[in-house]
Amino acid sequence: MEKILVTTDQSVNSKPAIRFAIKLAKQRKAELIILHVYHLLKPFKWSEHAFAEYTDTFRKKTAEELTSFIAGIYHDIHESEINHQLVLVSNIDVVDGIMDYANKHNCSYICISTRGAGTLKKIFGTHTAKLISSSAVPVLCIPSSYHLKELTHILYASDMTDYENELKKVVDFARPIHASVAMMHISYPYELALDKELAEATLQEKADFKVRLLTPRRDISHTLLEDIEHAIKSDKPSVLVLFTHQSRSTFEKLFFPSNAEEYSFYGKIPLLTFNKTEGK
Repeated sequence: MEKILVTTDQSVNSKPAIRFAIKLAKQRKAELIILHVYHLLKPFKWSEHAFAEYTDTFRKKTAEELTSFIAGIYHDIHESEINHQLVLVSNIDVVDGIMDYANKHNCSYICISTRGAGTLKKIFGTHTAKLISSSAVPVLCIPSSYHLKELTHILYASDMTDYENELKKVVDFARPIHASVAMMHISYPYELALDKELAEATLQEKADFKVRLLTPRRDISHTLLEDIEHAIKSDKPSVLVLFTHQSRSTFEKLFFPSNAEEYSFYGKIPLLTFNKTEGK
């Protein structure tokens, strides 16, 4: 059975990702894993036995709190509980804990809530940005202000460099939830215009799925993200899909964040990101 992993710190901001993950798991008939990563410091004077007892008590108490927290979310969205498990993982680094678990248990997607970050956090990173830039497992970033909606339409923003492989992954996400797909390429003035009807027929043949093609023109007075935002307002997708370059150097990542990382800071709809180097 497919596994969808959603992370929580039991905060209000983590609720939108859990609500989204519940709905997605239902639509995909997947197992839902709700993960809480924690780290406990052992006091210098404590014995190993005393610390082990404290850790056991902490885990039991946290599991009870998580159970109540999740039950409240189900109640709020008027949904019956689906097949899910609560998992507590100890790791000094939250992102490493999430990725280690997702990789070891063959999770198909990681869901995490995200909210706007200030300048300092943009420089030093957030859990969401680190996941996008490091995870081999696709990441679904759910804005903390997001209100649960039907997942009916997927917008895939492509740079056309590996669209055949990328489109297959987009369709794999869309097909089980019966969502439509549009592939968008924001074209520069010097690019040749595509024959839309012919291009869509080719895409449908390659993907074995109906795909609309959108080719809005690049407005050089805007940033690329502003052009993407304009396209979102026009097409009104349920989810935006971007592929991120994870092979760039640390210097490049620090001073030239990927579109996916930047979008995660202020996006208004869920963002699904894939590692662009995978599948090539």
